[in-house]
Amino acid sequence: MKEYKNYNLEDFLLDDSFRNWVLGEDVQLDEFWIDIGQRYPEKQAVISQAKDLILTWRRQNSALTNDEIEFQISRILRNTEAEPEYERTIWSVNWKLWSAAAVVILALGIGWQIWRGLKPVPKPFTYNAYVMDTPVPLHEIVNTTDKSLKVTLPDSSIIELTPKSKISYSQPFVSNKKREVFLFGEALFSVTKDVQNPFFVYANGLLTRVVGTCFLVKASGENVEVLVRSGRVSVVPMKDVNNQKKRNTELLLTPNQQATFSAKDNLISKSIIETPVALVKVDTKPDFNFENKPISTVFSTLEKVYGIPFIYDNTLMNKCFLRVKLNDEPFFTKLDIICQTIGATYRISDGQVIITSEGCQ
Repeated sequence: MKEYKNYNLEDFLLDDSFRNWVLGEDVQLDEFWIDIGQRYPEKQAVISQAKDLILTWRRQNSALTNDEIEFQISRILRNTEAEPEYERTIWSVNWKLWSAAAVVILALGIGWQIWRGLKPVPKPFTYNAYVMDTPVPLHEIVNTTDKSLKVTLPDSSIIELTPKSKISYSQPFVSNKKREVFLFGEALFSVTKDVQNPFFVYANGLLTRVVGTCFLVKASGENVEVLVRSGRVSVVPMKDVNNQKKRNTELLLTPNQQATFSAKDNLISKSIIETPVALVKVDTKPDFNFENKPISTVFSTLEKVYGIPFIYDNTLMNKCFLRVKLNDEPFFTKLDIICQTIGATYRISDGQVIITSEGCQ
């Protein structure tokens, strides 16, 4: 097991796990390295130095691989250690390390000039990368409790953070006609409507854009899910934001729909949430007592109550009538009963219910 309490600047710079954490290339390392910093507070200064150096290399857009970076660090630090032995002060030791690190930066900068046109490095879209790349100061809130934490933003929007989740946002909150939040983990958003200043959520490679609505974002591992409860939400992979040719990957979500995004494959799909809820007001109970009603009326009622589109051949099914009383069954149970009664089947595609039937006699 590594003895982190004995780590010096060189050790942190050469540690693959530490570099991946600083560069935001593995969000699962967050808890581990934060714990290391808390366990060994005397290492905070050298950790900060190592992070600054690594981020400086990143800002240079170095296309060198981890192995090449490690080789440069090892070579320069070995050469530095070969100096004649004499009594040194703490200041001189720190100066030696910083001088060596400066040479590393210079070497990597030259390498970048050589490699820049040959091997571009994709920009990471993890929480750490967002926060470190933002030019303005951010306010971070971390839920360290075992219960949901309610956070009220400066615009009165409300976020419910699940345990171990965190958000960051700039101060002032509204900047360049945008309200931006960076998310790690899972959170329920109830966004205050402001047409002039849209609300943006950045989570693990997926951008969610709204004006005012209620939705849930789950950013776990390599996948991100956005589930809409009310209003409309637009989602698009960050890799496609500035590429007009790929903007057709942008999806519009309405209530009871969800998007699932794979950061690894940069693929996004739309479906229906697992348990759709009625969208009507609490004091207006929908009537699911269908007494010899045409199927078009049945599907229209479901569309109105749940906000989910139904696709079917109305001409083929115009002789289908339904006589059934439905109560508080879940959406998909209602759908099963209806289709079994009229001899139809259904499938879910692109957030819609597609009905297949041979018609009724």
